Amino acid sequence: MKNILGIGSAGSNIAKGLVEFKSYDVYYITTDDIKSTKKKLAVPNYENPEKYEDMDLSSIEKFLSHIKNNITVIVSGASIVSGLLLRILEPLKKKGVSIEIVYIMPEIDVLSGNNSLQENLVRNVVQEYARSGVFNRVLLVSNLALEELAGETTVMDYYDKLNQVFNSIYYMLDVFKNTKPVSSTFSRVKKSCRISTIGISSLELGEDKLLFPIKEYSEVLYYFGVNEEKLKTEKNLFRVITNKVKSKISEKNKVSFGIFPTNYEEDYIYTEYYSSIIQKKD
Repeated sequence: MKNILGIGSAGSNIAKGLVEFKSYDVYYITTDDIKSTKKKLAVPNYENPEKYEDMDLSSIEKFLSHIKNNITVIVSGASIVSGLLLRILEPLKKKGVSIEIVYIMPEIDVLSGNNSLQENLVRNVVQEYARSGVFNRVLLVSNLALEELAGETTVMDYYDKLNQVFNSIYYMLDVFKNTKPVSSTFSRVKKSCRISTIGISSLELGEDKLLFPIKEYSEVLYYFGVNEEKLKTEKNLFRVITNKVKSKISEKNKVSFGIFPTNYEEDYIYTEYYSSIIQKKD
């Protein structure tokens, strides 16, 4: 079971979409409600992130006290409540909980004031903490990249569509990671490569569609979900897959892959990119 914690409106709304999958135990820390529950903690809606840094954390520590083994925190630095992030994770780290951060980068150019400063601070801090090993990894996601994959949206369904794109890719990668492949060249990702993003691909030789424009990556992993009957009958498929993988290999990066049988008619190809380099805004 994977523990998911959404912080703030953006993080909580994404986390809510993962509730439908039984492999996740989902929690929220939010300023949108005034009533707390077993899975949701309501905190004050301050206008300054420093207010959260000075908060009494006894209620939050109690809320998270039963979290063990792992936690994936979904947060956007543009949410002022992200000022809580490092303080609430410190006691979890001390008791040996493995921490993954999913960092949602908003459209930075339209931010202003405290939101812009906070976003820049949090985005850089979570990457530095990941590089130093405090976090197991940070997964970078850009709303603009999600928008490209979501296609046409209305104002009312904009964020719902973006969240659905992320949740679908994130969940399917977890499915494949917990499924035995029929063929695999996977090996452990280097400990120095803790900054990452995810995306989708195709068997055609072309650019992968990533959820963040990651630069100077060192490792690429492909997860090929292919119809089981197709794996049994289609000739030369292994060569097509191998050529796809080889097209991404260079002197600067390593590429590995796994092939997984599915019951879907269509092929689904997902990818993870890893880097040891702090990713800066263009």
